[in-house]
Amino acid sequence: MSETIVKKEEISEVLIEKARSLQKQLRDTTLEIDQTSNIPEEIIHSIRDNGLLKILRPKMFGGYETDMRTYFEVVTEISRGNPSAGWFVSLSNIRDYMISYAFGREALHEIFGPNRDQDVILAGNFKPIRIDIEKVDGGYFIKDAQWPFVSGSPYADWFYFGAPVEDGNGGMEMAIIVIPRKDVEVMNDWNVIGLRGSGSNSVVVKEVFVPDYRVSLDRLAQKGHYIIEELKDNPLYRTPFVPSLTLSIAAPALGIAQGGFDLHMERVQKAGIGNTFYSKMNEAAVTHLQISEIDMKLECARMLFRQAIDDLDSYSTRGQDFTQKESVRIKALFGYANQQCKEAYDLMLAGAGSVFSYNNNVFQTFYRDFIAMHLHGFITPSSLLETYGRVMCDLEPNTYFA
Repeated sequence: MSETIVKKEEISEVLIEKARSLQKQLRDTTLEIDQTSNIPEEIIHSIRDNGLLKILRPKMFGGYETDMRTYFEVVTEISRGNPSAGWFVSLSNIRDYMISYAFGREALHEIFGPNRDQDVILAGNFKPIRIDIEKVDGGYFIKDAQWPFVSGSPYADWFYFGAPVEDGNGGMEMAIIVIPRKDVEVMNDWNVIGLRGSGSNSVVVKEVFVPDYRVSLDRLAQKGHYIIEELKDNPLYRTPFVPSLTLSIAAPALGIAQGGFDLHMERVQKAGIGNTFYSKMNEAAVTHLQISEIDMKLECARMLFRQAIDDLDSYSTRGQDFTQKESVRIKALFGYANQQCKEAYDLMLAGAGSVFSYNNNVFQTFYRDFIAMHLHGFITPSSLLETYGRVMCDLEPNTYFA
């Protein structure tokens, strides 16, 4: 094994262990995060100080430039401590990969260059609620636009957004634009059932000029057209765009489910079962059946995730392109892993008892956070599986993101 590979594996193990070491701090702030809809500043500092926002960032900009497996394992460990923090770490890191994948030298140096010793945080979303944008000399002018679900927006330094622009042939195509924090307004409208600390607020942009070098066309970005010379031979930035984006939404699922199971097992050791003679849940045969099945479902989810991610990393290392069918299959694996985690939670709820109703029950918070993630349209199990079935039947996929 080469020295480079050994060093990379050592860095990955250190990052995963650092994420694991934060779990107690994260768990202890879960109710505060849920009640205030905000991740405390000391948590953000802990995540930053441990280098956990630089996993997919290029080394030339102060990052670790690891791989999707390391990324997934770090997100899993953070999510096991707190779901909102896991979601924040997942989305913030994937945006480093996306920006490095989709923009050229001038934009990357503007975003990362002056801040290579800090952790630049990016937030964004592709689909606007409304947008009035026009081509002007040297770039685009946004008269008025709003994007919802911009996860991490309260903590972000830069924002990327999807924008429909004229394609020069009378039609429209999607572009990706990058805007500094000073040019956006973050709304206070994230009033939701779960993932309250994710900061997935709406963002408004008015009367803002975006230079051409901070605009990339989605159809070219997905083909790696903008990747700068220093990154072109790095497998990470050859990783397929759409499956990687799908992974970023699904990645917290296993950690959130495992964190819920940790809490459930604590209760199993000390609580009884109402209206029975069992003074402890761990004495009951039904509990034995439930927890063993929960563990198996989580293990299945873990294997599905790791198989799909190892395929992503392996293909990228070999410089091999996915076929459309293989890409859709990877997304289906993520969706089915998500479903296994949901079924594990269903079994936990069967033994949760009436104390689940209390809003100061941390397990209830984890469950609400999981449901908020599980229902995300990009990783809905039934949709991803249906699309894969269509492709298996030699039909066109029923989604743009194939």
